[in-house]
Amino acid sequence: MRKKMNSSFFVAMIPAGIALNWVANSIVELLKLPLFLNNIGTVLNAIVLGPIWGVVTALLTNTVLGLIVRWTYFPFALVGMFVAYLSYLFYKKGWFNKFWKVLVAGAITGALGAVIATFISVFVFGGFSGHTNDVITAGLIATGQSIFSSAFIANMPTTMLDKILTFYIVWGILKIFPARYLPNAKEIREKLGLNNRTKSKDDDLTA
Repeated sequence: MRKKMNSSFFVAMIPAGIALNWVANSIVELLKLPLFLNNIGTVLNAIVLGPIWGVVTALLTNTVLGLIVRWTYFPFALVGMFVAYLSYLFYKKGWFNKFWKVLVAGAITGALGAVIATFISVFVFGGFSGHTNDVITAGLIATGQSIFSSAFIANMPTTMLDKILTFYIVWGILKIFPARYLPNAKEIREKLGLNNRTKSKDDDLTA
């Protein structure tokens, strides 16, 4: 029964993660925001199911986006896969137990992700991948900056803010997610510092 429940949970979480990425990205595309927000489900699945499943979520998400929205999404799956592993690493190291740590982890992930995204943007698409950032890149090139530095400067703040928001949203989801549905609920509560908070409240009541 336990294995069947876990299998069902895995089967449900993968498409749910892809759908979450899709919806958030669609809102960004619709409003022409200088963000991405297509890694929320990826980070969530990396933490709840494990890094491999986070990578799978990222790969499938970019495949869907590449086929339906814009083909330039395909190579950027590498960024999503990197984010899946790094978010899991931060989670395991206890960086999801405090608000400020979540923001710092997101910023670091975004900064490193921006480097990967810049290389993809420049060497695969010549610096222009069809994202809102292209306007900033073009403006910087017009001032005499190189294509690489222009793409990097355009990508860095956007990707950092994007991953900060992504980590914060996932952190919020995990804090309210019904524990009974999580196969690793005890570990997640410990990593988020929720068990310690409960114990402190109990100690205050018994004092």
